[in-house]
Amino acid sequence: MADETESGIFTLAKQGSVTFFGNILGKVLGFLFVATATRLVTPTEYGVYTLTLSIVLFIQGFVSLNIYRSVDYFIPQFLDKSEYGKAKGTLRNVFIIGILSSIAGFVIVLLGRTVIADVFDEPQLVIALTVLALLIPVQTIYKILIASFNSIKRMEYRILMKDLLNPLGRIVAIVVLITSGMGLIGLVGGYLIGVTFAVFIGLLIFIYKSDWLKESETDSVSNRALLSYSLPLVLAGVIYSLVGQIDYFVIGYFLGSEEVGQYQVGFLLASNLLIALQAITPIFKPIVAENMNDNTLLQRRFRLTTRWITILTIPPALTLVLAPEPYLSLLFTDQYTAAATAVAALSVGYLLNASFGPEGMMLEGLGHTRLTLLNTVVLVIVNATLDVLLVPELGILGAGIATGTALTVAGIAGVIEVYYFRGIHPFTKRLVRVWTIGMAPLSVGIVIVYLIDGFLLIIALPVLIVLSFVMGLRLIGGFTSEDALVADRFDDRIGYPLVKSLLMPDVDK
Repeated sequence: MADETESGIFTLAKQGSVTFFGNILGKVLGFLFVATATRLVTPTEYGVYTLTLSIVLFIQGFVSLNIYRSVDYFIPQFLDKSEYGKAKGTLRNVFIIGILSSIAGFVIVLLGRTVIADVFDEPQLVIALTVLALLIPVQTIYKILIASFNSIKRMEYRILMKDLLNPLGRIVAIVVLITSGMGLIGLVGGYLIGVTFAVFIGLLIFIYKSDWLKESETDSVSNRALLSYSLPLVLAGVIYSLVGQIDYFVIGYFLGSEEVGQYQVGFLLASNLLIALQAITPIFKPIVAENMNDNTLLQRRFRLTTRWITILTIPPALTLVLAPEPYLSLLFTDQYTAAATAVAALSVGYLLNASFGPEGMMLEGLGHTRLTLLNTVVLVIVNATLDVLLVPELGILGAGIATGTALTVAGIAGVIEVYYFRGIHPFTKRLVRVWTIGMAPLSVGIVIVYLIDGFLLIIALPVLIVLSFVMGLRLIGGFTSEDALVADRFDDRIGYPLVKSLLMPDVDK
């Protein structure tokens, strides 16, 4: 049993760390894409691109039925039982349902593009939507492939497709197209080319690496079961897509395209705080689905991942709360520093949301997709209500406050539901210690912001926040035996006791 526990911790740590570093790569390339785009086109053109992409992704989430969300719930269970034919049948049905429904969405956008442009009073939307409508079926296949790599716990291929090929392809494509004089069309066309390229390579890799897919006969599976699980997530996914998109819609309605572009940049910067949470969730949901009957193990995993996520989120969150302007200026030019207050508000919300751990994946892995839908409805109602109330008065800061508050409320709801149905919660004394010692880097950061500025601040602030946070955790015993196990495994791989000696010298296995 101890060996199984250690194996589970190592799997979670290894695949989670692979995804974490992959996410960092993806974020860097994503920032490079935005930084390149904002320098090649005007803020107004970038705002139109943002609005176009928001509309298309919103429609895609609805018409695709979010069927991909059933992949990493059913397939891990079938593979765990060696029912390869059913796993193959699940994947086949998901592709058929998703692609057919997405083609319908493509037609809807083409037919309604003029009406959509009139609603937003933005004529350029007509031609932008004509091009980007093709993204609807392509994005559906893309999401199914990502979920497929999650289900077989091969995060390295997910990273290759999602965090390397997709953003890199987009960057190369927009540079070529925009410098050729295509402007806005080059921007939307470049995005489409990048996703298409990633899908093509991802399909080849998945077929080549999945022996069970090539060698097993396809067994029939219940489409009713797939749809019963995924349909609540259809609405949840559509509604959740509004979390980011509704901010753009409200800002576009009350303010203008330039403010939409500014807020989108701020939203992009702040959303990087979810990188630790997003690294854990792809591997966490299949683990929950495979072990849904073992309450003790699920609680240990829930608490462990929540503490890891919180530790990894506090330092970057404090950095952005204390000094958002220098990073906006460095990454996106001074035109986008207007989003600084929105970044600070969003950062607080993302930090609180991350501190509740992967409660959403816990609910989905246990099959409670209706609760996921309920929480998403609450999230969007709070977000939309506060948007309408605050944006006219506070501008894009109001949108940041609205989204941050909504994320916090939804996270609390998820934790309460998991506890109600399973008696599981993520909170421990160790987690309280983590939050308590977070006051130390906050104090250090305030002093640093007061004393220095410019490029020196950009470099020094995150470094000193991380150092003071790690030192504080060492002093109060914030690390655990599970952390020591992972540190030992990493040190064994590099052949030198680096991680454990730096982070947790007094923790024994």
